[in-house]
Amino acid sequence: MFWMGSDPVDEYFDDKSDFIVIDMRCGRVVGCMVDIHVYSSSTTLVRSSALLALLDAILWKYFNNTRQPFSILILGKVYYVITSPLDVTSFYSNTTTLSWDGFLNYTLHSFGVSPKRLEDLWARPEETTVVNPYCKCLIHLMQDLHKQHLLPDPTFGGLIKKYKASLRDITSWDELIDKHGLAASSARNPFSLYDLCAQVMIDATQLSLFDPILFAIDPTMTDDMRTFTDQLWKLMYDSPFLGFREIKALREKYTRAFSIYQRLPKEMRRKEAWIVTTLIDQYKQRNIHEDDIAAMLFMLHTALIEETSAVVSDNGDIDMGYLVERCPLLRSVYNEALRLRKRDLAFRKVETDTQVGDKVLKGGNFALVPMCQLHDDAGMFGADSDRFDARRFEERTELTSCASFKPYGGGKTYCPGRFFAMQEIFSFVAVMLNRYNAQLEFSSQTFPRMRAH
Repeated sequence: MFWMGSDPVDEYFDDKSDFIVIDMRCGRVVGCMVDIHVYSSSTTLVRSSALLALLDAILWKYFNNTRQPFSILILGKVYYVITSPLDVTSFYSNTTTLSWDGFLNYTLHSFGVSPKRLEDLWARPEETTVVNPYCKCLIHLMQDLHKQHLLPDPTFGGLIKKYKASLRDITSWDELIDKHGLAASSARNPFSLYDLCAQVMIDATQLSLFDPILFAIDPTMTDDMRTFTDQLWKLMYDSPFLGFREIKALREKYTRAFSIYQRLPKEMRRKEAWIVTTLIDQYKQRNIHEDDIAAMLFMLHTALIEETSAVVSDNGDIDMGYLVERCPLLRSVYNEALRLRKRDLAFRKVETDTQVGDKVLKGGNFALVPMCQLHDDAGMFGADSDRFDARRFEERTELTSCASFKPYGGGKTYCPGRFFAMQEIFSFVAVMLNRYNAQLEFSSQTFPRMRAH
């Protein structure tokens, strides 16, 4: 048991041996359920990345990597940690007692939707419309519109066309000089590849979805997006232990910009994507408060944030068909990067008591899947699973559909933006490798290695 808080824990698991008490001041296991008195209320909260590392250590050192579910208690909320590929499959397939909707309310609140007005977003309309023929609530309608717009056809081609045009402009030499403060007189400028990749992807995605007037409303709109996404987890908890000031200031900055944006007439938002226009229309037809509209648009904005020589033509256009279908090494590198870098968590609300493996998860709590436990699975990916192997997915194509590879989730919540994300990244790599000559600034640089267990 990973313990943070002072609530009694007897009701969370029948088997007391599943509980381990962690003294966060030293990061050590100091007891189990049978001697819970060793717990001290003076705890220190760790960031999500440190929590993942700690969960990994607990799984290996104290449960011998049996992959059985175990529980953690963080700031008064119980989370069941699921790591077995077989259990993860049932986690995604169970849409009744393990609910995404139940967790979504916490996400909506984190982005600024008023808890008092949440019921308006869940209310079903009495009459059908062309856009909403099944009288779905706005939350479920929004999910349907995401799939319609982000899955191939019917509007996907227009979205990709806008992205390619944005990418072509953003990656021009003049734009790079201006954005990254490079010397215009020099043909060679060192700068952070990480910063370049992140900024180009964020800017191009925003221009693909929203009218450029959003940048006029706030020219710094995308500058701090990485900071916001890195600290977003803090908004899920209401605790004095957390430093909220920066993340809340950024949330207010973004919702203020979107509040202004959604009030503009359509004539001033002419270049926005179809999904944005449709969502704003639906929100206004249902009399959703404009602050909540801004929060929902902000959530949409956040959520969608080697063999390439033949795909970039002389005029800078990109042959997406060639990229997607005829570049197996590029696809392998992409999947391997996802495997090693996708370290996020999948959440569900446990609506009623639910059996997963040999354990019963108690209703009213939360279940989570740490993706690192799946993606580091040596039994599936080999003894070198902690290393980057560019050809791993090229030589073993079946890995893309295995139960241990879930970079975009699964089940009903299988991310509809996965196709757009892949083509975004493929396009960026193709353009940068063929438009510029890139090399390491320091020849002694080595690729970071993951620490072994």
